[in-house]
Amino acid sequence: MNAIVLSENTKLNKSKLNTEHGLSILVEKDNNKVLFDTGGPKGTMVQNAKTLNLDLSKVDAVVISHGHNDHSGGLLDFFKLNDKAPVYIKKEALNPHYTGSGSHKEFIGIDYRISHDYHERLRFVTETSEILEGFFVVPNIYKKFSTPTTNRILFSKEGNQILKDNFYHELFMIVKVNNEITIFSGCGHSGIRNIVSTAQEVFPESKIKNIIGGFHFQGGRISSINEKSEEIEDISRWIKEAVEKVYTGHCTGKYGFEIMKSIFKSNLEQFYTGKKITI
Repeated sequence: MNAIVLSENTKLNKSKLNTEHGLSILVEKDNNKVLFDTGGPKGTMVQNAKTLNLDLSKVDAVVISHGHNDHSGGLLDFFKLNDKAPVYIKKEALNPHYTGSGSHKEFIGIDYRISHDYHERLRFVTETSEILEGFFVVPNIYKKFSTPTTNRILFSKEGNQILKDNFYHELFMIVKVNNEITIFSGCGHSGIRNIVSTAQEVFPESKIKNIIGGFHFQGGRISSINEKSEEIEDISRWIKEAVEKVYTGHCTGKYGFEIMKSIFKSNLEQFYTGKKITI
C-alpha cells in the first residue's frame, strides 16, 4: 500500500507543490485508488496531483472524513476530472458548520453545490462498510475517552440553532493488509483514542500497524489554541501501546507534534505535502 499526501499545511523548503490549511491523501492498494479527503477550497489538491503526474480520473472512490471545507474543498474541482468515483460521507457532514467565538461565526462547511449539483455521487454511510477490497469506512465512533478541548471553537447548525459541534458527522477509514490495519483520520475531532479503540472493536483480530492523519491538538488555523500538554502526553502514551507507528500533521500542530515526538521517538513521522508513505 502506498499513500501520498496531495495537500497539507506544510511542504519541504524546495518543493514546487502548493500548500493550504487542509488535508488530502491518495491511497493505492492492489490497483484500487481511494482519495481520502480533498484538501481546502483553494484547489491545491488538484494542482499538486497534476504536478506529481497523478491522474485523478483513475480514482475509484473518495472518502470525506467530516463536514469541514479544509477536507472537502477540492471536491468540485475533482468532479470536473472524475465522473465516476462515488463519495462516501456521513449525511450529517452536509449540515452547516462554523468556527469562531462570541457572536462572530465563520462558515467552514461543505459547499452547498456538492449536495445540490452532485447528489447522485454521494453515498451516505451509516455502518461499517467495505467500499473496495481492503478499504473500510467506519462511521460510528464510540466515545469512551474525552474529545479534544480544541473543539470548543467549532459549531454546527441544527434546525435554526447553532450549537457546539458534537462531530457526529465524522468518520474514519481503515485499510487492511493481511491481518494488519492502517487507520486514516482526518482531524480526530472525536478523539484519536476513541478512533483507535473503535478500530479495535471493529477489527478485534487485527493488529493496528499505523495511524495516518491529524489529531486536532491545535485549534485549526489558530495556532495559539492548543490541547494541554498533559493531555497530549497521556494520549501519546496510550496510542504508543496500541499502534506500531504514527504519521501525523495538519491539525496536530507543531506544539502537539513535538510533545508526541518526545514519547514516540522514531515511531512518529511528520507528513507534509508530497510525502509518500509505503506500508
